[in-house]
This record gives sequence, C-alpha cells and structure tokens, in this order.
Amino acid sequence: MKNNRKRLVALGLCLAVGLFVQTGCSSGGGILGSRTDFAATAESSALPTAADGVYVGAIIAEGSQTIADFNARTGIRHAAFCDFFKFPECVTDGQSDRGRLLGFLASCRENGAMAMVTIELSSGFSAYSDDDVASLAAILKTENVPIFLRWGHEMNGSWYAWGQKPAQYIKSFRNAAQIIKKSAENVAMTWTPNQGWGYPWEGGQYSAAAGSADFTALDSNNDGKIDETDDPYLPFYPGDDVVDWVGFSFYHWSNRLERGYNEVPYTGKWLEANGVGNPISNFHTEFAVKRNKPMMISETSAFFESADTKGGGANEIAVKTAWLQQVYNTESFPKLAAIFWFNIEKFETETSTIVDWRISQDQQIAATYREIVEKSLFIKGRDYLKITR
Repeated sequence: MKNNRKRLVALGLCLAVGLFVQTGCSSGGGILGSRTDFAATAESSALPTAADGVYVGAIIAEGSQTIADFNARTGIRHAAFCDFFKFPECVTDGQSDRGRLLGFLASCRENGAMAMVTIELSSGFSAYSDDDVASLAAILKTENVPIFLRWGHEMNGSWYAWGQKPAQYIKSFRNAAQIIKKSAENVAMTWTPNQGWGYPWEGGQYSAAAGSADFTALDSNNDGKIDETDDPYLPFYPGDDVVDWVGFSFYHWSNRLERGYNEVPYTGKWLEANGVGNPISNFHTEFAVKRNKPMMISETSAFFESADTKGGGANEIAVKTAWLQQVYNTESFPKLAAIFWFNIEKFETETSTIVDWRISQDQQIAATYREIVEKSLFIKGRDYLKITR
C-alpha cells in the first residue's frame, strides 16, 4: 500500500454456460433478507474472469469487522473480498496465517463472494519450496471459491522484501503459476504493481542497489539512473501466458508530493493516475487493452485523519465522496472489471498517524457508496450467471 504524490440478498446463483456476466435476475445488490450460503458446486469454484460490468470488492480487517457486517453497513453484498497472507506460513501447520487463510476462504464462500488472496513473500524468494506452492494450490482448490491469487503485490515498490528484484520476482511468479494452474482451476493469477507516481521511491529498505543486475534491469531507458522516466511496470511483468488479471494499487494521500493532508482530490486526479493526460504510462492501455487482460484496481481509498494533524482542512465526507465519484466512474476504462476499496483504519508509518480509510462507518459516506455501486454496471455477490474460462 504505497504511492507517491498524491498514493440483498441477490436472487441466487443462476447457472448457465457462458461468460461471468451480470444478469437480468439481479435485484440490484441490496442486502434485503437473510444471508444464505454459497453452494459448493462446480460453478462456485470455477475461474474468475472478466464480466460485462465491474465487480465490487473490498478489503476489510477480519477480526475487527466481518464480511457480513461490512455488507450490512454498506447495504451491498460484495462480489469479492481481499486479505493478505504471509507465505509459506499460510500453508504451514501451526501457523496463524494458515488458520486465517482457511477462515477467510470459508467466510467468502458463506457470503457468496469470490476471494482475492494476496501472497506476501516476506521472508524472500528462497524461503519456500515448490511443495509449499503445491500445498497452497491444494488449499485454494479445496475451498470451492473463485480466487484471484495476487502473488507478491506492489513488487515495483521499495518497501517489501520481494520488491525491486525483477528477475527473481518474474521467476517466482511464473513458477507459482505453472504449479497452481496444474490443479487449481478456480485460481486466476493476478499481477498488481503499485501505481507509478514517485517511482522508484528512492531510499526504501529494498531499493535496487546502484550497479546491481536489478538496477540495470530497471533502468529501462538506459540512461544510468532509475527515475520517473523509466517504465515502472514492464520490467516486472511475468508474461501473458501466466497472467490472468492485471491491476494496480493507488491511494489518494493528498494533493501534494507530501502525504497526509485531509484534502479533496482535485478534479481529474484519478484519470491522471491512470495515464490520461499525464506522462505516467497508461496502465489500462498497455496491460489491459493491448494484452487483452481484465483489469482491477486492487487497492484504493482516500486519506482521512480525524486529528487533521497537517491542517488540510477538508472533512471526511467531502474527501471520500469525491474519490468515490472519480474511481467508480469507469467510462474511460472499458477493460476495468473489478475495484477493491481498502476499508481499514490503521496506523500508517508514512504519516505516523492513525488513518481512517473506511467508507462503512459514516452513514452518509456509506449511502453515497451504495448509491454509486447499486447501478447495474456494478456486479455484486451472486449477481452473475457462471464463472468460466
């Protein structure tokens, strides 16, 4: 989670052969009535793929908020949820992340949602074996949930142990994809770097060292340095044959280079972040359109700190409403097929403050969000025919 400048029940599971598309049987996604379990069928465990619409997703802190509670607070049964798991801990008996992974998948299934499993290679590329990857595939296959497997997210950043090591990352991703695709047909391999403003985020713990092979690989224009004129994405791309979905993370931290101001995002910021009228590479064009891949926004939210430490002055409703209106206006991005809102209150080292990224706590913000995603464009939990290749 980094970026610089400013980082119903539905009417049931309808089955048919074809694309994963929104149906006329939808009642709009509002949670009217009680929750029913997601049937463990071949349809429920097929591969998540692009649809005629945009899946509404969210990232919540299980333990402080459940999927059912988030759906109730927002009035929307979400199509997908995301959580983060250390690897290989999440496949190791006795490790808490293994229990968390199993619980998360079960919760997604019970709430009629797909799961996005974000794998964190916190101990490095040599800390796990092919057997560990095979164990992960077995867990993901067994749970009968359509899964986005987000392998080593934000790998272009300098803040994670797997970051800015393009050759090792690509090898790791490809190897994982080849093992998982042999047995877990319900898993879509998902590649999501960080949005490129501020690249290469110099001074991070895992910045590529000058003179190293990684540094040379990231110097895409061969001018002897790495800066925003270099490609922040392509050196990390594992290849069309192993990537099913593409996407990126991007947060509104403020309207300045310095993060941490309560400020209403300026008009057009979201378009600029996507490379529209801005020198940054147009991710949608380069990786979704040209490579014919469905695209997601894997993480997004808008900064709000209740103490307003830096004096930005804007109120929470204004900040988050403006960001919602920009991000969920998808007209310029026809390949955009999923958006995950980061709905957690947490301490951020970048600002040394508690930041409230949530839309579910304030009733007016939740109502604005609901009004936006109730539109027929947005696909909710169980609001589809069938997930297929």
